[in-house]
Amino acid sequence: MQASLGANRIQVNGAAAGPKRVVSAVAMRPGLSLLSVIAFFCLSLEVEVLQQIDGLRLYLKLREIALEAGIALLLTLAIACAWWLVARLLGLIAGIFLKKEPMRINLQWALWIGVPLVYLLVELFRDFNLEFLPGWRPSPSHEVLSGLGVLVICIVGFSRIGLPALQRFCSTRLVAIAWVHIALAMVAALALVMHGVRLFRDYEHPARAAVVSTSPDIYLITIDALRAEDTSVYGYSRATTPNLEKFAQRSFVFDDYFANANFTNPASSSIETGKVPWSHRIFQQGGFLRGENQKENLAAELRQRGYYTAMITSNFFAAPFRHRTLDSYDAVMYPSPLGLTGFRLRMSNLLHVNTQATLSLSLIRGLSSLGQYVDRLLWPGVYAWPAEPVFSKATDLIQRNGVSQPLFLWTHIYPPHDPYWVPPGYQHRFVPAGVRNYTHMVTETNKQGAGVPVEQLRAAYDEMILYADHCVGDFLDDLDRTGRLDRSIVIVSADHGEYFEHNQLAHGGPDLYNSVIHVPLMIHLPGQTQGARLSQLAQQADLLPTVLDLISAPIPAWTDGSSLKPVLENKSMPARFVFTMNLETNRIFNPITKGTVAVMDDDFKFVRYLNSGKELLFRYKTDPGELQNLVATEPQVAQRMRGVLMNEIQEINRKPIHLQ
Repeated sequence: MQASLGANRIQVNGAAAGPKRVVSAVAMRPGLSLLSVIAFFCLSLEVEVLQQIDGLRLYLKLREIALEAGIALLLTLAIACAWWLVARLLGLIAGIFLKKEPMRINLQWALWIGVPLVYLLVELFRDFNLEFLPGWRPSPSHEVLSGLGVLVICIVGFSRIGLPALQRFCSTRLVAIAWVHIALAMVAALALVMHGVRLFRDYEHPARAAVVSTSPDIYLITIDALRAEDTSVYGYSRATTPNLEKFAQRSFVFDDYFANANFTNPASSSIETGKVPWSHRIFQQGGFLRGENQKENLAAELRQRGYYTAMITSNFFAAPFRHRTLDSYDAVMYPSPLGLTGFRLRMSNLLHVNTQATLSLSLIRGLSSLGQYVDRLLWPGVYAWPAEPVFSKATDLIQRNGVSQPLFLWTHIYPPHDPYWVPPGYQHRFVPAGVRNYTHMVTETNKQGAGVPVEQLRAAYDEMILYADHCVGDFLDDLDRTGRLDRSIVIVSADHGEYFEHNQLAHGGPDLYNSVIHVPLMIHLPGQTQGARLSQLAQQADLLPTVLDLISAPIPAWTDGSSLKPVLENKSMPARFVFTMNLETNRIFNPITKGTVAVMDDDFKFVRYLNSGKELLFRYKTDPGELQNLVATEPQVAQRMRGVLMNEIQEINRKPIHLQ
């Protein structure tokens, strides 16, 4: 290596430079190293785009994917430059201990090139894993440790190859790749400016001029991943919801209320729009409302009737900036998670694009995983999505709003959503005292496997419910102390439930068992002092028409739901069917051909897996665990409900799909 460096000696002021100066001027070549770092990181991004392109096309158009990729490219360039600077700093620090100039420069280049090369190799391995080993997913800690091992191998390999050969490879193979991506990034930046992309910031518009109104305030509280079966207000053996039990004493409690989907984005959109997923067309977690669906929502209807409309959520998948319904709200606030994860989600929350979801779920996932891993190292077991900031902001907004306008305020809290890292004060209420480490209370996948016993996971989940119940209870008590509860419509519900049965954990996926779709619904009316249990079958799409009916507003024709007001007035409702579904394998621009759909009446629940034709039939009221499939023993019922479901899908598919 010394001979090679000496052979490349340069001239300084007409004279030959000494060997030491030669090494510094020729071998360091910082510009080449920066372009090489950029090239490796950009190649990694290309691999990620190729991995995710089919999934992105399910809910994005090609020009939208191009914008998302452009943002990811700009971020990738920033990451590359940041890493170049960090590695340069590390090299300078190491230079204090390494006296020989060649050793320092070799180490510097090993740092510059090794990390982005390892990142590229990890992405290639993920591509291989998805293609050939789809059932195996390594944990973030395993990926980090594997990456460190590969980095050591790369550094050893660089020393064998030699620095001149490595630099020749970079200059002949990587420089052109880097400049092409830099040019593409400039085009992407211009396109984003023309598209009006900007960072979302919490906002609160001033209330409009005071008007004489007898309309009640409306408070909608939704709790993420809260299954009815684990709440004591629905008869659970553990005292998980003492505050909701207190609230139920002066509210209507619906025993059979079901989510229209089994994960947050489509379910919360059904609450917001009064439509089931095949109508509002949010099938995937990264999807958003389009066209008229953006304008047809509860907040917009209430705003037209003089309400001040606001939403505060700690889950961005339930937020108006993700649903593209911001124009319907006078105030929107997002208490982002703690730590690096929260910083990343806050800074990637760009309007008019889908970057917050796209970067988290698809592009630059390695950076997301690394941030989560660092958060776990720095703050082990700290729950990053506390409920208190949501209700603190809600209380402040209520006080500022005063009585100038009737208020519609939707608050959505993240707990008891996993990870089940129970805050201090609620630990070991149900988890055995011998369990000391809550950091393992996390569902790495939605399948039960080795690790924490499911009984411990469920006990920790129940403690998270207790924590969420306490926070909701404090907010309800504050409404009560200030007299607002007595003159308001207050609704408490959830977006979806959680699995601990049927060999599954968490939520989402193709199955629609009741544990993930049966959720609480409690409605308190102004002046109500007595509670009541109601057996009326209901769904999330019913909330919009119910609220509008309760304030004597007309119910729009576009809603899929029905008003529950007659039931609240002790009247009967016509017999009907409700639907819940997981359609995330369908492209939103095409007819529905895949996924799982369930239809329910007052006695039976029929489930059809559209891909395979598999069918399930349960008496969900008398078989809450859904253990007895009655398709073979109740063929007439199965045939009747199959006909209802398939006719509904055919009718939906006959309608033109107008999505901007």
